[in-house]
Amino acid sequence: MDVKTNFEVIVVGAGASGLLIAQGLKLNGIKATVYERESATTYLTRPREWGMSLHFGQNSLSKCIPPNLMSRMNEALCDPYDTERRTSWPLYNGQTGEKFFDMPGHNPIRVSHRKLRALLSEGIDIRYGKRLVKLSRTEASSSATAKFADGDTATAALIVGCEGAHSAVREALVGRERAVNTPIDVQVFNACWRLPADVALLQRKDSPVFRVGYHPAGMTWVSGIQDVKDPGDPTTFLFQQLLSWPGRPHAEDFPDQRSKVEFVKEKARIYAEPWKSAGLNIPEDTELHVDRIAIWKPDVTVDWASSCPLWPHVAVAGDAAHSMPPFRGQGLNNALTDAERIVSELVEVKHGIKSLGEAVRSYESEMKARGAKEVEISTVQSRMVHNWDTLMESPMMKAGMDAYKGDVGEYTKYLDQKVGKQAGSVS
Repeated sequence: MDVKTNFEVIVVGAGASGLLIAQGLKLNGIKATVYERESATTYLTRPREWGMSLHFGQNSLSKCIPPNLMSRMNEALCDPYDTERRTSWPLYNGQTGEKFFDMPGHNPIRVSHRKLRALLSEGIDIRYGKRLVKLSRTEASSSATAKFADGDTATAALIVGCEGAHSAVREALVGRERAVNTPIDVQVFNACWRLPADVALLQRKDSPVFRVGYHPAGMTWVSGIQDVKDPGDPTTFLFQQLLSWPGRPHAEDFPDQRSKVEFVKEKARIYAEPWKSAGLNIPEDTELHVDRIAIWKPDVTVDWASSCPLWPHVAVAGDAAHSMPPFRGQGLNNALTDAERIVSELVEVKHGIKSLGEAVRSYESEMKARGAKEVEISTVQSRMVHNWDTLMESPMMKAGMDAYKGDVGEYTKYLDQKVGKQAGSVS
């Protein structure tokens, strides 16, 4: 295959990073097809929904989508009616309700997972209902072939895995054993529900988009607006509530959904407003899932070129490349950075400036270093924000939402001296 004149890319997974790669390649005249395991129906209608903080990743986004899509970014906002430009997110003492810090960031906004996917899907060739089961490459071929559960196959110069934390492409790239996620002992409820009008208005007082409450008992509670159907009717507001805690109870400790709802109410009683009212007004039929935080860090010491026979015809991005805890709001921003980096490298391949191998190696070198550091610092952040004694020394207090460039080892040493391997440690 002459890469410069007959260059195609397969993207596995229609999440934010995969769609942005496809948008960026299309913008630069490179053919890209996205293969998504969900059906066309469930892709936009699955019940679980959440918001994501978008800050420094906006720069990567703007480089990979056409101006008409960028001008419609408000359609992806959790609250499309909110036009205020911000420079920080507020952090609170969840026990007293007192704001103690404004975490700085580059024009932070909250985007809906569902709405962002819908916007970035526009104009992209997406094949739904395609679950990847195998990747292969013949010895002499300058391409790789993806085989799907329905028997279909697709071949391209490059296959990029963007299918999340349990990526089949990652497994093919690094091997089954090395591809396994590592759990950390922090549990999360992450769900959305509507509230009575007065309670809904209380949630948005002072901090209408997003607020985080840290409790001395070692919990965090993120409360944010998720959707606004009618800005004049608070009963139409949908709120995301994310409650996290270290240690037990684990998922198996909850006998049923009722016990999960009661757990939320129990914790709400020791929180100040507005978290208290949000929790006490959780609908009884709310379906709650206990998610245990897990991480995956790319090993910067392993050369995928020498360890994987599929290289350089496979690569990974987003959560498939670096699964990190959510407590510094870095996942989406790093995923979009991955997408922009892949696109810029492949444009050089198209123009004959680099070979595919040179481009993939360049992408991996930058991505691994950046992703590994952010997984490390976000894991440290998980430990520190779930311990009242270390909260104020955590990375978000020092670096805000910006990409981390400091020494992770200093935090690790501090934690081990201060509390040992307690809450949020890898287990």
